[in-house]
Amino acid sequence: MKITNEQEMLDYGASLAKKLLSDGHLSTVIELIGDVGAGKTTFTRGLAEGLGIRTPVTSPSYTISRSYAFAAPDDTAHILDHYDFYRLPSPGLMTDTLSESIRADHLVVVEWADTIKNILPHDRITLKIQLNDDGTREITLIQNHPDPKNINIQSPVNNPPLTTADSNTPSTINSHRAIHLYLDTSTPTTILRINNTEYTWQSRNNLAEQLLKYIHDRLREHHADWHDIKEITFMSGPGSFTGLRIGATIVNTLAHDLDIPLYDHHGKKHPIILPDYGRPANITAPRK
Repeated sequence: MKITNEQEMLDYGASLAKKLLSDGHLSTVIELIGDVGAGKTTFTRGLAEGLGIRTPVTSPSYTISRSYAFAAPDDTAHILDHYDFYRLPSPGLMTDTLSESIRADHLVVVEWADTIKNILPHDRITLKIQLNDDGTREITLIQNHPDPKNINIQSPVNNPPLTTADSNTPSTINSHRAIHLYLDTSTPTTILRINNTEYTWQSRNNLAEQLLKYIHDRLREHHADWHDIKEITFMSGPGSFTGLRIGATIVNTLAHDLDIPLYDHHGKKHPIILPDYGRPANITAPRK
């Protein structure tokens, strides 16, 4: 199938969403294959629009994953998870996160899936997008679905207008969730607050390796993801040198990538948080 412009790619994604909704294939895994700029995220935007999701869908290249809630025609709640492994030569802990999404019967879209092919189910949809020299795209849809109902999407120009969700239906659980995230890594007990809910974690030596996953897992408990964070407060010190450095790196990166306000624990806004160790750094003198 040839796609000639962005709108047709959006329409194609919305058409696939309409078919998935009508057939009840809402725990499907969709693998997207295509070069940079082929239109994978544009397709996913169209898919989300067809599902009734009104939260803006953006590429998860930096955050690795984004999640969006939507309602099926029978008003049951479902989740669309969008993964992008382009920046991860090794998926590491994200393997567990992706496996959890698949086990939870979410609708999962995966870009750059080469490093995690072994955990993708055989009965997935594979969508290959070939970018042509003239700017058009050729789409090839491969399905290995055990259900006898075929997912056969025709050219979007032949499809009627899509009305998959009532305008009064919440498009996403997150549409009314503004997450204020508070993080304190100044001691071996990490403190994380998501709005009014506080979590404590005996992070010890696992902070650098597992902090991002810990935050992401807690966000998911609130049916939220990185893009739902609207502001961050960080306990900037004094405290542990290692803990403060790791925590500051995380909050600075999140605030920059999400383009959101960043505050210290005194309520002062910062473009970048610098840890306040409260004493000179204990640097070992070089050996002679």
